[in-house]
Amino acid sequence: MKLSAGSGVSRAELASDAGKEAALAAVKGLNGDSPALVLVFTTPRYDLAELLTAICAVTGDAQVVGATGSGEFVQGEFMGFGAGVGVLALSAGPYRFGVASASNIQGALDEAGQELARSSRAKAGSSPHAAILLLADALLGDLQQLVQGIYRVTGPKIGIVGGAAGDEQKFVATFVFHDDKVVEHGAVAVWIASEHPIPIVTRHGWHPIGVPMLVTRAEGTTLLEIAGRPAAVAYEEQLGLAPGQLGIEDFWATSITHPFGLLQADGSTIIRVARSKTEDGTLRIQGCVPPGGSAVQVMRGDADTLLAVVPDVATTALANATEPGVLIAFSCAARMGVCNTRIGEEPKGLQAAAGDVPTFGIYCCGEFARTSGVLGTHNATLTAFVL
Repeated sequence: MKLSAGSGVSRAELASDAGKEAALAAVKGLNGDSPALVLVFTTPRYDLAELLTAICAVTGDAQVVGATGSGEFVQGEFMGFGAGVGVLALSAGPYRFGVASASNIQGALDEAGQELARSSRAKAGSSPHAAILLLADALLGDLQQLVQGIYRVTGPKIGIVGGAAGDEQKFVATFVFHDDKVVEHGAVAVWIASEHPIPIVTRHGWHPIGVPMLVTRAEGTTLLEIAGRPAAVAYEEQLGLAPGQLGIEDFWATSITHPFGLLQADGSTIIRVARSKTEDGTLRIQGCVPPGGSAVQVMRGDADTLLAVVPDVATTALANATEPGVLIAFSCAARMGVCNTRIGEEPKGLQAAAGDVPTFGIYCCGEFARTSGVLGTHNATLTAFVL
């Protein structure tokens, strides 16, 4: 049986009105099929409990997951900051979905990841193939620990895909959802049991400009030293700047277009964006710091290079999909800062490349895409999968 997908959006001011309107449109798009899983991506401006209650009143027994973000996109349309809510309703089709969530997991992310994987797998049941859709509070700390915990249970054959919730780049409070509940300081995982593989595709469009350097000290989400020197000094040198020339107030404007690339064994790079610089020359990394002993390069990109990867993400994700019903994508709010007024070209490009297959996604504060090895957290990257 083929999976059915229906989506709906609402820009209504009241949370109850917005939730009802978007959910009704999404369920209607299933053409009579019952919803099994519902994704909710929304601006944080709403009363979230009220929004979820209204959605669940429409979707009934379907399992609901979601997150706040920095703009939703539905079938090629970028909704923008403060715009409203997007809802995606999915029938079961050939899949079985198991959902688990955990709140207040700071300081125990590895353990929480293990429990989320075990619980969601138990609810979905065994299958030849599977993937995990993961949504997490972006402010929990080193989110790689959460992915690592899941990996301890799943092993290398099961991909992890998703994103960290956002709050329109305020970095104050981000939330994920499970059914009609707001999960505070936590995460939600969907185990997708499948009879066929679920490929995960990730691309970024950044290119190296610096020489490889060794991370010599890192702690939590802070990069302390590179090549035995203060991280900021080594970073500025790669940009042709004198130590301290890049001021704290001006740091983000430069770092958003010059992230670090964490070198992988296959020659690829995983992107890490330095969000801020401290007085003592350390750098705070969004979501996951490059571990000590790893090699990094300073990267560079612009709207043209970042947008150039969009068609390939969609076509590659769809290439091996069996009867594709929807393409679900996670892009980074940092890409919005680089692309600026052109950011609407990214969701439009995804939909154009996907053709008749609908697209649905969110701009988040870090992406999950574990396809090989244990590392599965990314910044400033576009990732997608197809059901």
